[in-house]
Amino acid sequence: MTLPRGLRIRFTPAWWMGVLLLVLGLACSRGGSPPPRALVHEAYVWQRGWSPELVQAVTQAPSELGALRVLARERSGPARTPVDVAVDVESLARSGREVVAVMRVDGTAPLDGISLQEVATHARAWRARGVRVRGIELDHDCATAALADYANWLARERTAMGDLPLSITALPTWVSSPALARLASIPEDVVLQVHAVRAPTLFTPEEARGFVEAWSKATGRPFHVALPTYRVRLRDGTRLSAEPRDVARFLSGLREHPVAGVTGVIWFRLGHRGDPEAWSLPTLMAVVRGEALDPRFLPRLVDAGGGTLDIVLENTGRVDAEAPTRLTLSGNLEVLDGVGGYTARGTSLVARTPPRLRAGERRVIGFVRGSEVAIASP
Repeated sequence: MTLPRGLRIRFTPAWWMGVLLLVLGLACSRGGSPPPRALVHEAYVWQRGWSPELVQAVTQAPSELGALRVLARERSGPARTPVDVAVDVESLARSGREVVAVMRVDGTAPLDGISLQEVATHARAWRARGVRVRGIELDHDCATAALADYANWLARERTAMGDLPLSITALPTWVSSPALARLASIPEDVVLQVHAVRAPTLFTPEEARGFVEAWSKATGRPFHVALPTYRVRLRDGTRLSAEPRDVARFLSGLREHPVAGVTGVIWFRLGHRGDPEAWSLPTLMAVVRGEALDPRFLPRLVDAGGGTLDIVLENTGRVDAEAPTRLTLSGNLEVLDGVGGYTARGTSLVARTPPRLRAGERRVIGFVRGSEVAIASP
């Protein structure tokens, strides 16, 4: 704007103060709410047998995975017989991570005769051996109708825990109980399970989001969310799988549109090379880091001697995935045969049910004899 000649404006201190307040007001209106806090990531160690592969996963897991929640004791079955898991305590100490000792109690029976001291004893023993024990956790899928009794039992047990913080797992179905508010106020931490809630579904992003939002409204308290990394076979033979893309979509939505109270994610469970029913560690970390989940397979011909070439398929991507259903060869093929679910059809190997290859896994799927043999990329 051009002022008329001879017109002068006096910029008084009050004028400058008004400008400053205007600028601050605009800045606040543009960025008034602070950015959402980053989610913490932890993992369950739920295996009953501590193999060398599991020890390696525990001691070498990436830093993005913070604390480990380790199954230490079980009470399951009609007799609720107590079973202690033979945990490799030395590897927990070497990992340097915070650890939560977990007791699992079958949800089909009452809690009479069961005490949190059973797992607290393990926690204190681990601490004495150099493990950074953070607390204890109870995994008990209590029936919604029995939630009031569960809260009474939990309140009594909590008073005897001393300096050990308590965490419990929770089911989304509990939101309909009038006893939920009291129950949620007793432990220091609650882990909401959003997988394997309603048969025959293992996990869907939409259902999980609904569970989390409903829990947030019902309790108004901070909580963690337990997400799946596993596959399971039902009694009728049906295979259910927590697909990395689906879980990543839920996690992305949680980051972009946070739900009040959600402080972090607990992954069930920490996989390793000897656990084919859980995600590989590279796949888990790709989801945690928000990396691309495109599968990549590299077929190769490897000299097996005697004029025979092995047909090798390698998953060179960072995500576990089903192998291609068909691979086609060219050249002068004298003999072609498949193994591991693949059969020869003409110049191709075909699998009715393709195998699932973990990230970095190689597998021989057939062999061929001939001259000038080549294999096309899937």
